[in-house]
Amino acid sequence: MVTAMRDANETPDFRAGIRLLARLARVAEQACQSTGISLPQYRLLVSISGQSQRASELATAVGVSRPTLTSLVDGLERGGLLRRVPVPRDRRGIQLVPTEAGRAAVGSAEAALAQRMLELVDRDMATVVGQALSMLDAALAREGNAAT
Repeated sequence: MVTAMRDANETPDFRAGIRLLARLARVAEQACQSTGISLPQYRLLVSISGQSQRASELATAVGVSRPTLTSLVDGLERGGLLRRVPVPRDRRGIQLVPTEAGRAAVGSAEAALAQRMLELVDRDMATVVGQALSMLDAALAREGNAAT
């Protein structure tokens, strides 16, 4: 298995794919910013929409450190996109809940992301790209790193 991974890593197509992921991350960041939120803010809003998580789990899901998570939460709360809600039966617990504006921001970011991705491929390729992305998402979910 390690040999197969090493061999794949040495192919020009695999290396190009890795570089493509980095470029797509920048495209995604720009698409989100065009709607008024950053890519990490988008990932945070998506993550809190699904289920309640501890801060350390949420930081991992969003891909930031705990101090950066606090900064993201503070900014989104100031912007009216999420609110902190006390957890019943846990005096120290706080749950992060997206506001209506937060849910709308996610919808706008997703529309901008979809539009930008569709500009990169023709309609016929969109189905193939969607299938590939679904497979990658499933692999990440199995790994416990839900793609957000």
